[in-house]
Amino acid sequence: MTQVKRSGGPKTVEGKSRSSKNATSHGLTSMVPSNSNEKALVDAYSKELIEYYKPESPLEQLQIQRIATCRAKLAYLYELEQVKLSLAAKELESQPEKILEKIPGASGLAIGMAGDFIKSRQIHLPCRLDLPLLESICDEINQMQGEMENKHQFARALPRLTKYLNSYPVVGLNNTSQWMEKLAAVSKEIKWNDEIGGSGQYDELIKGYLRSKEYEALMKEEAMRPGMEELERHQEERRIARGQKPRKVELEAKVDPNAIADLPAIMLQLKQFLDLHKSHQKAQELAAQYQEIKDLMLRAISLPVAESDLLMRYQTTLERRLSSAIGELLALQRSTKP
Repeated sequence: MTQVKRSGGPKTVEGKSRSSKNATSHGLTSMVPSNSNEKALVDAYSKELIEYYKPESPLEQLQIQRIATCRAKLAYLYELEQVKLSLAAKELESQPEKILEKIPGASGLAIGMAGDFIKSRQIHLPCRLDLPLLESICDEINQMQGEMENKHQFARALPRLTKYLNSYPVVGLNNTSQWMEKLAAVSKEIKWNDEIGGSGQYDELIKGYLRSKEYEALMKEEAMRPGMEELERHQEERRIARGQKPRKVELEAKVDPNAIADLPAIMLQLKQFLDLHKSHQKAQELAAQYQEIKDLMLRAISLPVAESDLLMRYQTTLERRLSSAIGELLALQRSTKP
Protein backbone atom coordinates (compact mmCIF):
# COMPACT_ATOMS: atom_id res chain seq x y z
CA MET A 1 0.00 0.00 0.00
CA THR A 2 1.50 3.28 -1.05
CA GLN A 3 1.61 6.12 1.43
CA VAL A 4 0.05 9.39 0.41
CA LYS A 5 2.60 12.15 0.72
CA ARG A 6 1.23 14.98 2.82
CA SER A 7 2.01 18.52 1.82
CA GLY A 8 3.19 20.97 4.47
CA GLY A 9 1.14 23.73 6.03
CA PRO A 10 -2.07 23.83 8.06
CA LYS A 11 -5.03 21.62 7.11
CA THR A 12 -7.90 23.17 9.09
CA VAL A 13 -9.76 26.37 8.23
CA GLU A 14 -8.67 27.88 11.54
CA GLY A 15 -5.03 26.97 10.94
CA LYS A 16 -5.07 28.34 7.41
CA SER A 17 -6.64 31.59 8.66
CA ARG A 18 -3.99 31.98 11.34
CA SER A 19 -1.22 31.23 8.84
CA SER A 20 -2.64 33.79 6.44
CA LYS A 21 -2.74 36.46 9.16
CA ASN A 22 0.85 35.69 10.18
CA ALA A 23 2.06 35.94 6.59
CA THR A 24 0.13 39.14 6.01
CA SER A 25 1.49 40.76 9.17
CA HIS A 26 5.05 40.04 8.06
CA GLY A 27 4.37 40.89 4.40
CA LEU A 28 5.63 37.53 3.11
CA THR A 29 2.70 36.92 0.76
CA SER A 30 3.35 40.17 -1.09
CA MET A 31 6.39 41.61 -2.78
CA VAL A 32 5.11 45.12 -2.06
CA PRO A 33 6.60 47.11 0.88
CA SER A 34 4.26 46.89 3.88
CA ASN A 35 4.94 50.40 5.26
CA SER A 36 6.79 53.65 4.57
CA ASN A 37 9.92 52.58 6.47
CA GLU A 38 10.14 49.38 4.48
CA LYS A 39 9.61 51.30 1.23
CA ALA A 40 12.48 53.64 2.10
CA LEU A 41 14.67 50.62 2.77
CA VAL A 42 13.63 49.02 -0.55
CA ASP A 43 14.48 52.24 -2.41
CA ALA A 44 17.91 52.40 -0.74
CA TYR A 45 18.65 48.76 -1.59
CA SER A 46 17.40 49.26 -5.18
CA LYS A 47 19.74 52.20 -5.69
CA GLU A 48 22.66 50.19 -4.34
CA LEU A 49 21.83 47.16 -6.52
CA ILE A 50 21.33 49.26 -9.68
CA GLU A 51 24.76 50.83 -9.21
CA TYR A 52 26.32 47.38 -8.82
CA TYR A 53 24.44 45.26 -11.41
CA LYS A 54 23.63 48.06 -13.92
CA PRO A 55 20.38 46.49 -15.26
CA GLU A 56 19.59 47.19 -18.92
CA SER A 57 16.25 45.48 -19.61
CA PRO A 58 12.88 45.92 -17.84
CA LEU A 59 13.10 42.31 -16.64
CA GLU A 60 16.44 42.99 -15.00
CA GLN A 61 15.03 46.12 -13.34
CA LEU A 62 12.03 44.12 -12.08
CA GLN A 63 14.37 41.49 -10.69
CA ILE A 64 16.38 44.22 -8.94
CA GLN A 65 13.13 45.38 -7.32
CA ARG A 66 12.36 41.82 -6.15
CA ILE A 67 15.84 41.44 -4.66
CA ALA A 68 15.58 44.79 -2.86
CA THR A 69 12.16 43.89 -1.44
CA CYS A 70 13.41 40.51 -0.19
CA ARG A 71 16.41 42.16 1.44
CA ALA A 72 14.19 44.77 3.13
CA LYS A 73 11.77 42.16 4.50
CA LEU A 74 14.66 40.01 5.69
CA ALA A 75 16.26 43.00 7.42
CA TYR A 76 12.91 43.73 9.09
CA LEU A 77 12.72 40.17 10.46
CA TYR A 78 16.28 40.34 11.82
CA GLU A 79 15.47 43.68 13.45
CA LEU A 80 12.20 42.30 14.83
CA GLU A 81 14.06 39.42 16.46
CA GLN A 82 16.52 41.82 18.12
CA VAL A 83 13.68 44.06 19.34
CA LYS A 84 11.89 41.09 20.91
CA LEU A 85 15.11 40.00 22.62
CA SER A 86 15.66 43.55 23.90
CA LEU A 87 12.11 43.65 25.30
CA ALA A 88 12.68 40.32 27.06
CA ALA A 89 15.92 41.70 28.54
CA LYS A 90 14.16 44.87 29.73
CA GLU A 91 11.42 42.81 31.35
CA LEU A 92 14.01 40.70 33.17
CA GLU A 93 15.87 43.79 34.39
CA SER A 94 12.63 45.31 35.73
CA GLN A 95 12.06 42.27 37.97
CA PRO A 96 15.23 41.84 40.07
CA GLU A 97 13.46 39.34 42.34
CA LYS A 98 13.40 36.81 39.45
CA ILE A 99 17.16 37.15 39.11
CA LEU A 100 17.79 36.96 42.87
CA GLU A 101 15.77 33.73 43.10
CA LYS A 102 18.42 32.05 40.93
CA ILE A 103 21.12 32.67 43.55
CA PRO A 104 21.63 29.65 45.86
CA GLY A 105 20.40 30.29 49.41
CA ALA A 106 18.20 33.25 48.47
CA SER A 107 14.75 33.20 50.02
CA GLY A 108 12.10 35.10 51.94
CA LEU A 109 12.77 38.54 53.34
CA ALA A 110 16.39 38.63 52.12
CA ILE A 111 15.18 38.65 48.48
CA GLY A 112 12.76 41.50 49.21
CA MET A 113 15.49 43.51 50.94
CA ALA A 114 18.00 42.88 48.15
CA GLY A 115 15.43 43.93 45.55
CA ASP A 116 14.78 47.06 47.59
CA PHE A 117 18.50 47.87 47.62
CA ILE A 118 18.88 47.27 43.86
CA LYS A 119 15.99 49.64 43.08
CA SER A 120 16.65 52.43 45.61
CA ARG A 121 20.23 51.78 46.82
CA GLN A 122 19.01 51.37 50.41
CA ILE A 123 17.30 48.71 52.51
CA HIS A 124 14.13 49.68 54.37
CA LEU A 125 13.73 47.68 57.58
CA PRO A 126 10.24 47.00 58.95
CA CYS A 127 8.72 48.37 62.17
CA ARG A 128 10.58 51.71 61.97
CA LEU A 129 13.92 50.04 62.62
CA ASP A 130 17.22 51.20 61.14
CA LEU A 131 20.45 49.22 60.88
CA PRO A 132 22.36 50.82 63.82
CA LEU A 133 19.35 50.33 66.11
CA LEU A 134 18.83 46.75 64.95
CA GLU A 135 22.52 45.95 65.47
CA SER A 136 22.49 47.41 69.01
CA ILE A 137 19.34 45.43 69.88
CA CYS A 138 20.91 42.22 68.53
CA ASP A 139 24.08 42.90 70.57
CA GLU A 140 21.94 43.22 73.72
CA ILE A 141 20.12 39.97 72.96
CA ASN A 142 23.36 38.07 72.30
CA GLN A 143 24.95 39.40 75.52
CA MET A 144 21.86 38.81 77.69
CA GLN A 145 22.66 36.92 80.93
CA GLY A 146 21.00 36.07 84.23
CA GLU A 147 17.38 35.51 85.16
CA MET A 148 14.47 37.26 83.53
CA GLU A 149 11.36 36.69 85.62
CA ASN A 150 9.66 40.08 85.24
CA LYS A 151 9.54 42.99 82.86
CA HIS A 152 11.82 45.12 85.05
CA GLN A 153 14.63 42.58 84.67
CA PHE A 154 13.81 42.57 80.95
CA ALA A 155 14.22 46.35 80.80
CA ARG A 156 17.57 46.24 82.67
CA ALA A 157 18.92 43.49 80.39
CA LEU A 158 17.64 45.06 77.16
CA PRO A 159 17.54 48.87 77.62
CA ARG A 160 17.80 49.77 73.90
CA LEU A 161 15.07 47.32 72.96
CA THR A 162 12.83 48.57 75.79
CA LYS A 163 13.32 52.19 74.71
CA TYR A 164 12.50 51.26 71.12
CA LEU A 165 9.36 49.36 72.18
CA ASN A 166 8.19 52.32 74.28
CA SER A 167 8.49 54.63 71.27
CA TYR A 168 6.91 52.24 68.74
CA PRO A 169 3.14 52.83 68.43
CA VAL A 170 0.86 49.81 68.71
CA VAL A 171 -2.88 50.40 68.61
CA GLY A 172 -4.49 49.84 72.01
CA LEU A 173 -1.25 49.55 74.02
CA ASN A 174 0.25 51.97 76.51
CA ASN A 175 3.61 53.43 75.51
CA THR A 176 5.12 53.42 79.01
CA SER A 177 4.12 50.13 80.63
CA GLN A 178 3.13 47.53 78.01
CA TRP A 179 6.43 46.96 76.25
CA MET A 180 6.15 43.17 76.67
CA GLU A 181 2.87 43.22 74.74
CA LYS A 182 4.53 45.46 72.16
CA LEU A 183 7.36 42.95 71.81
CA ALA A 184 4.81 40.30 70.82
CA ALA A 185 3.21 42.66 68.27
CA VAL A 186 6.54 43.75 66.73
CA SER A 187 7.94 40.20 66.51
CA LYS A 188 4.70 39.10 64.85
CA GLU A 189 5.07 41.87 62.26
CA ILE A 190 8.72 40.98 61.59
CA LYS A 191 7.75 37.32 61.13
CA TRP A 192 4.94 38.35 58.77
CA ASN A 193 7.44 40.33 56.66
CA ASP A 194 9.71 37.30 56.50
CA GLU A 195 6.89 35.01 55.38
CA ILE A 196 5.70 37.26 52.55
CA GLY A 197 9.19 38.48 51.60
CA GLY A 198 8.05 42.09 51.98
CA SER A 199 10.32 45.08 52.43
CA GLY A 200 10.40 48.72 51.53
CA GLN A 201 8.63 52.01 52.04
CA TYR A 202 5.53 50.86 50.17
CA ASP A 203 4.97 48.05 52.68
CA GLU A 204 5.42 50.50 55.55
CA LEU A 205 2.81 52.82 54.04
CA ILE A 206 0.34 49.95 53.82
CA LYS A 207 1.01 48.97 57.42
CA GLY A 208 0.61 52.58 58.52
CA TYR A 209 -2.76 52.72 56.80
CA LEU A 210 -3.85 49.45 58.43
CA ARG A 211 -2.72 50.72 61.86
CA SER A 212 -4.79 53.87 61.37
CA LYS A 213 -7.85 51.75 60.54
CA GLU A 214 -7.25 49.64 63.66
CA TYR A 215 -6.99 52.82 65.72
CA GLU A 216 -10.28 54.11 64.30
CA ALA A 217 -12.01 50.83 65.18
CA LEU A 218 -10.55 50.93 68.70
CA MET A 219 -11.73 54.52 69.22
CA LYS A 220 -15.26 53.54 68.14
CA GLU A 221 -15.17 50.62 70.57
CA GLU A 222 -13.99 52.90 73.40
CA ALA A 223 -16.72 55.43 72.59
CA MET A 224 -19.36 52.70 72.84
CA ARG A 225 -18.02 51.19 76.07
CA PRO A 226 -19.78 53.57 78.58
CA GLY A 227 -23.11 52.89 76.90
CA MET A 228 -22.55 49.12 76.97
CA GLU A 229 -21.57 49.24 80.65
CA GLU A 230 -24.66 51.31 81.45
CA LEU A 231 -26.83 48.80 79.55
CA GLU A 232 -25.32 45.86 81.47
CA ARG A 233 -25.86 47.69 84.81
CA HIS A 234 -29.49 48.43 83.91
CA GLN A 235 -30.11 44.80 82.89
CA GLU A 236 -28.61 43.59 86.19
CA GLU A 237 -30.84 45.96 88.18
CA ARG A 238 -33.92 44.60 86.38
CA ARG A 239 -32.84 41.03 87.16
CA ILE A 240 -32.60 41.85 90.86
CA ALA A 241 -35.95 43.74 90.80
CA ARG A 242 -37.62 40.61 89.40
CA GLY A 243 -36.26 38.62 92.32
CA GLN A 244 -33.52 36.86 90.37
CA LYS A 245 -30.13 36.25 91.89
CA PRO A 246 -27.37 38.59 90.77
CA ARG A 247 -24.86 37.17 88.35
CA LYS A 248 -21.81 35.64 89.94
CA VAL A 249 -18.64 37.50 89.14
CA GLU A 250 -15.68 35.20 89.19
CA LEU A 251 -12.75 36.74 90.97
CA GLU A 252 -9.57 36.47 88.98
CA ALA A 253 -6.62 34.97 90.76
CA LYS A 254 -4.06 37.53 91.76
CA VAL A 255 -1.22 37.55 89.27
CA ASP A 256 1.89 39.69 89.41
CA PRO A 257 1.29 42.13 86.50
CA ASN A 258 5.03 42.49 86.00
CA ALA A 259 5.81 38.76 85.84
CA ILE A 260 6.86 37.11 82.58
CA ALA A 261 4.37 34.31 82.09
CA ASP A 262 6.01 32.52 79.14
CA LEU A 263 9.78 32.96 78.92
CA PRO A 264 10.26 30.52 75.96
CA ALA A 265 7.76 32.61 73.95
CA ILE A 266 9.71 35.78 74.83
CA MET A 267 12.95 34.16 73.64
CA LEU A 268 11.31 33.22 70.32
CA GLN A 269 10.12 36.81 69.94
CA LEU A 270 13.65 38.11 70.58
CA LYS A 271 14.97 35.66 67.99
CA GLN A 272 12.93 37.48 65.32
CA PHE A 273 15.29 40.48 65.67
CA LEU A 274 18.33 38.22 65.21
CA ASP A 275 16.74 36.61 62.15
CA LEU A 276 15.93 40.05 60.73
CA HIS A 277 19.58 41.09 61.09
CA LYS A 278 20.70 37.89 59.34
CA SER A 279 18.26 38.62 56.49
CA HIS A 280 19.77 42.11 56.17
CA GLN A 281 23.29 40.66 55.92
CA LYS A 282 22.12 38.05 53.39
CA ALA A 283 20.42 40.79 51.34
CA GLN A 284 23.73 42.65 51.05
CA GLU A 285 25.42 39.46 49.82
CA LEU A 286 22.64 38.91 47.26
CA ALA A 287 22.89 42.48 46.01
CA ALA A 288 26.65 42.00 45.49
CA GLN A 289 26.04 38.85 43.39
CA TYR A 290 23.08 40.31 41.51
CA GLN A 291 25.00 41.96 38.65
CA GLU A 292 26.99 38.83 37.80
CA ILE A 293 23.88 36.63 37.73
CA LYS A 294 21.95 39.24 35.74
CA ASP A 295 24.69 39.42 33.08
CA LEU A 296 24.66 35.62 32.71
CA MET A 297 20.85 35.50 32.45
CA LEU A 298 20.81 38.30 29.87
CA ARG A 299 23.32 36.41 27.76
CA ALA A 300 21.10 33.32 27.95
CA ILE A 301 17.87 35.10 26.95
CA SER A 302 16.09 33.57 23.99
CA LEU A 303 12.63 33.84 22.48
CA PRO A 304 9.95 31.24 23.24
CA VAL A 305 10.42 28.13 21.09
CA ALA A 306 7.24 28.63 19.03
CA GLU A 307 8.01 32.29 18.34
CA SER A 308 11.66 31.61 17.52
CA ASP A 309 10.67 28.76 15.19
CA LEU A 310 8.17 30.99 13.37
CA LEU A 311 10.71 33.78 12.81
CA MET A 312 13.32 31.28 11.65
CA ARG A 313 10.93 29.81 9.09
CA TYR A 314 10.12 33.29 7.77
CA GLN A 315 13.82 34.16 7.57
CA THR A 316 14.63 30.90 5.79
CA THR A 317 11.84 31.50 3.26
CA LEU A 318 13.07 35.01 2.48
CA GLU A 319 16.71 33.92 2.29
CA ARG A 320 15.74 31.30 -0.31
CA ARG A 321 13.70 33.84 -2.26
CA LEU A 322 16.61 36.26 -2.15
CA SER A 323 19.06 33.63 -3.34
CA SER A 324 16.72 32.58 -6.17
CA ALA A 325 16.11 36.18 -7.21
CA ILE A 326 19.84 36.92 -7.40
CA GLY A 327 20.42 33.73 -9.40
CA GLU A 328 17.64 34.68 -11.84
CA LEU A 329 19.10 38.18 -12.27
CA LEU A 330 22.55 36.78 -13.06
CA ALA A 331 20.98 34.33 -15.53
CA LEU A 332 19.13 37.20 -17.26
CA GLN A 333 22.31 39.23 -17.56
CA ARG A 334 24.22 36.28 -19.00
CA SER A 335 21.49 35.61 -21.56
CA THR A 336 21.53 39.21 -22.83
CA LYS A 337 25.28 39.30 -23.40
CA PRO A 338 26.33 38.73 -27.07
